[in-house]
Amino acid sequence: MFFEILLDSLLDTLKILPVIFVVYVLIEFIETREGSFKKLEKAFSSRFSVLFGAGIGVVPQCGFSVVATRLFQDGYIYIGTLIAVYLATSDEAVPIMFSRAVVRPELWIPLVLIIAIKVVYAAGCGFLINLTQKTPLAVLNDDKHIDEHTDGCCHHDITGERKGWKKILLHPLFHSLKIALYIFIINVAFGSLVQLVIGEAALESFMRSSVYLQPLISCVVGLIPNCASSVLITELYFEGALSFGGVIAGLAVNSGIGMAVLFKDKKNLKSALTVVGLTFALALLLGYAVTAVEILL
Repeated sequence: MFFEILLDSLLDTLKILPVIFVVYVLIEFIETREGSFKKLEKAFSSRFSVLFGAGIGVVPQCGFSVVATRLFQDGYIYIGTLIAVYLATSDEAVPIMFSRAVVRPELWIPLVLIIAIKVVYAAGCGFLINLTQKTPLAVLNDDKHIDEHTDGCCHHDITGERKGWKKILLHPLFHSLKIALYIFIINVAFGSLVQLVIGEAALESFMRSSVYLQPLISCVVGLIPNCASSVLITELYFEGALSFGGVIAGLAVNSGIGMAVLFKDKKNLKSALTVVGLTFALALLLGYAVTAVEILL
């Protein structure tokens, strides 16, 4: 039985690995364009920053939440704009969902719904929060901007220019294999737990009885500033162990390594706690709202 679980998990992972790799190659190509992050700074400071932040947060790229965090710390963007980026960000979830949908077309609808709900909700919340802010923003200039060498999720440079196809392919390959390993381990662990310990009937019964706790538990997991948390949340949803409200809540609070960067600034700990608290509360509210709709339908 365990060998079958290993084999099924391996085959499942191998099916989606090529798609994940292609997605990350495209992201890496865009990320390495010279001056891309300079333009990003200006876009975040525009009057449409909340809409831009919510839209850009959907893109599975570890640099966007980091850039938004650094701009917030330097006083260039309002707290609502930063929270809009965090709420819209899903870290590794989108590439994984995309790769799953390629193999299982019925998953396109959940994928589109998750992205649409998060973007609209993030923009709306960010706008309302910004209405309460009266402190003027700093003016962007050439003397103060994001460091030229900011580390991303794999401690690679997300702002410096990297040329050559070899470098453009190596990081996506490494990152794809890392995510694939997470997926494989989660699938083996979950498959073993269900098939050898709990049983499918018991799991289904637990799912029905714990539906009201899932958004809260998923939110707590989503706070972990590591791509493993978004992989876990996404995989549990696809395995049927997490409700739609649960996956929405967990991915809404998940901001990649953005929150980790936020807490590096020891001088503004109160501000960091405010951002995290608001993001968590709003993600939890969204999760329970979606769960309520699920139950009614």
